[in-house]
Amino acid sequence: MKTLSWYKNIIKWVFWLTVILIVFLTIQAVNETDDWKFFDVDFNTRDHIISAYGSLIGGVLAFLSILFVLYQVYEQREQLIIERQNSTNNKIQDLKDRLLLLTNYLKTLEKDIVRHGNRMEIFFKAEKENPSTMNTMYFNTNKNFERVIEMDILSNFKAFQTFFSNDEEDWQKQFVNLYEISDFYNEAFKDLKKKYTLHIEDKVSKQKHIATDMSELLNANSRLVDDYRKKFGSADFSTKPWSNLINEYTLNHYNYLNEVQDAGNVPDFRHISNELLLPFIQTAMDIRRDNGYDDLGSRKIVELASTIRKKIWNVEIYSLQYAEDIEKQFNNYFSPHNENTNELKTIKAKIDAKI
Repeated sequence: MKTLSWYKNIIKWVFWLTVILIVFLTIQAVNETDDWKFFDVDFNTRDHIISAYGSLIGGVLAFLSILFVLYQVYEQREQLIIERQNSTNNKIQDLKDRLLLLTNYLKTLEKDIVRHGNRMEIFFKAEKENPSTMNTMYFNTNKNFERVIEMDILSNFKAFQTFFSNDEEDWQKQFVNLYEISDFYNEAFKDLKKKYTLHIEDKVSKQKHIATDMSELLNANSRLVDDYRKKFGSADFSTKPWSNLINEYTLNHYNYLNEVQDAGNVPDFRHISNELLLPFIQTAMDIRRDNGYDDLGSRKIVELASTIRKKIWNVEIYSLQYAEDIEKQFNNYFSPHNENTNELKTIKAKIDAKI
C-alpha cells in the first residue's frame, strides 16, 4: 500500500515536470518566432519551428498518456487493496464483536452459576435443619447456556483462531473447554430442576397423606372419647387411662395448631412427631403394659400414631438424602470458586484482553 502511494506520487511529480517542460518548449518556440503575435499561425515560413515543436510536444503528450495509464493502474490496484483491507477489517471486527457477545454471555453464566449456588446452599441447609417442612429453591428461567451453545460454533472457532493462534497456550483446548462447560451446566440445570420437581412433588404427596392420617387420628380420638363418655358417663370417662391419654393428646394437638395459625405459620411435622406423637406413644406403651388395650379402638389409634411417625421419618430421611446430594453438587460445581467457574473466568479474562 505504501509502495503504491509512492509510485502515484512519483507519477504526479513527473506529470507536473512534464507540464513545465511543455510550457518551457512552448516558450522556446515562441522565442524562435520573429515578431510573434497571439494566434498568428503561419505554417509556410515557420515550418521548421512548427515541425520541431510538434514532434517534441507529441512525444511529451505520448509520455503523459503513458503516465495517465500507469496512474490509473496504480489507482485501481490501490482501490482493490483498500477494498480487500476493508473486507478483512470487517471480518475481523465481526469476529471481535462475536467475542464481545461471547464474553458478555460468559459474565452472565458465571453470575448464574454463583447465584444458583447460593440458592442451593440456602436450600440444602434448610432441608438439613428442617427436613419435614416444605423448603423451596428458585431456578433461573433464562437460556444463557443454550444461547452460547446455539451460537455458530465455526465462527466462534475462527474468532479464537484469529485472536489466540499466536498465544503460547493451547487455545483449541480452551475453546473445547468452553463448550464442554457450557454443555455441562446447560444439562446440569435441567437435571437439577427435574430432580427438584420430583422431590417437591413426592414430598407434597407424602405430606398430604400424613395430613390425612393426622386428621383421621384426631377423628378416631374424638370417637373413642365419645364412646368412653357413653360407656362410663361424663363424670368417670376421663378417669380411664386410655380415654384420659387420648383426650389430652387431642387437646395438645389442637392447641399447637391454633398457635401455629395465630403465628401465621404452617404445622411442623417434626414438632408433631417428636413433641406430641412420641410422648403419646411412650405413655400408651406404659398403659398397654399395665392394663392392655381396651375394646373401644385404642390399639388402632396407637398403630395409626406410630404409622404417622414412620411416614414423617421417611419424609425426613428422603429430604436429608436429597439435601446431601444438593450439597455435593454445590461443592463440586456451584460453589463460588469451583474449578469450572474458575475456568470460565480465565477464558473470559483472555477474551477481554484481546478485544
